Amino acid sequence: MEKLSEMMDGELNEQEARAEIRRATQDPALKQQWETYHLIRDVLRNDIVAGGTRLSARVAAQLQNEPTIMAPHTRFPARLVRYSLPMAAAVAGIAVVGWLALSMGPTSHPDATRAAQQGTVAPVAQAKEREYYLLAHREFSPASAMQGVASYVRTVATGDADMGQ
Repeated sequence: MEKLSEMMDGELNEQEARAEIRRATQDPALKQQWETYHLIRDVLRNDIVAGGTRLSARVAAQLQNEPTIMAPHTRFPARLVRYSLPMAAAVAGIAVVGWLALSMGPTSHPDATRAAQQGTVAPVAQAKEREYYLLAHREFSPASAMQGVASYVRTVATGDADMGQ
């Protein structure tokens, strides 16, 4: 095997190389080593052919030896799955969008409407503190149209604002 390696490296003279080639053609183990050395050389030089014929033959032989497995029939017809699943997804999407729109939209309060029609009420002394509290917690309001964004918007309240009008 050392002589074979020396021959592959080009270290043998022509006569020794011919003798080593003759030995490699007669000895199966030496022939296998010859092929392995060539494969290593090709990989190191990036000259390898993808797969090679021996690999293809081995894969084909393995496929021939594997048993054939027959796939069972599907439970659901393909037509049912093709049309019913997208339809169910669309209905679920519409339900989610509707639920979100109704939960975030303004709600009507008949009692509040009736109280507003009776007349205006004078502002309470605590109105300024209430405004600061509402500004600080506005992002959690279910009636806010800007949920999630309100925390990033800077709002300033001044004491000069006319609270009752």
